[in-house]
Amino acid sequence: MQDANEIAEEILAGIPISTDVEVNLPSENRIYKLIDESKPITIRPMTFEDEKSLVNDDNEDNAINILLSRCVSNINVNDLIQIDKFYLLMKLREISYGDDYGVMLICSHCGAENPTTIKLSELNVNPVPDDFAEPIKYTLPTLNKEVTLRYPRTKDEKYLEQGGALDNLWRFVESIDGHTNKSVIAKVIEKLPLIDVKTILKLIKTDFGVDTSVKLKCAECGEISIKELPINANFFDVSL
Repeated sequence: MQDANEIAEEILAGIPISTDVEVNLPSENRIYKLIDESKPITIRPMTFEDEKSLVNDDNEDNAINILLSRCVSNINVNDLIQIDKFYLLMKLREISYGDDYGVMLICSHCGAENPTTIKLSELNVNPVPDDFAEPIKYTLPTLNKEVTLRYPRTKDEKYLEQGGALDNLWRFVESIDGHTNKSVIAKVIEKLPLIDVKTILKLIKTDFGVDTSVKLKCAECGEISIKELPINANFFDVSL
């Protein structure tokens, strides 16, 4: 007589063996070392078990990272830069719950609520420029000395929360004028002119990847406005 596990396996036998989807990241993998360089990065749809792990974790950022680690293969999620992590989140939502994402957009002109369905696959993805590379090398405008920088990764998110970017800027500076000692770098950054600090912040920020601005034509007043696609706790809500 079959036990419960055997019966369950028979029922689940109709599920496709491989549901992994190959993904091309906005960064084009230029700054990563893949786990297996001969294979692409892939992502699979969420299962019910994955969704439970998301709901049961009180730390939303940590839950998202764990979720991606479960569903993404051939790259360490902690090594992802922001544009690639966000792209994978959008792709995971698309392949798990469908292309349609229902949101409420508020008209900028009359304040009317507009229930809107966005097709995630149709959002524009801006690739990185031809000169995108790491480390970033740049001569600061006031100090007039070269710095080398790296992009923040998923593992660095805790250093960027609640205005912490300035206090932790030294973490993303690999060298200043050839000096790599982090204590020296931190002391130099404390004394830098504001324009140089803002230059470093601008250089380590990436403005490419998924374009989440959407055009709204208000059903009430007919005016057109550009709205930022809201990404909130309901993004991975199966009830949408």
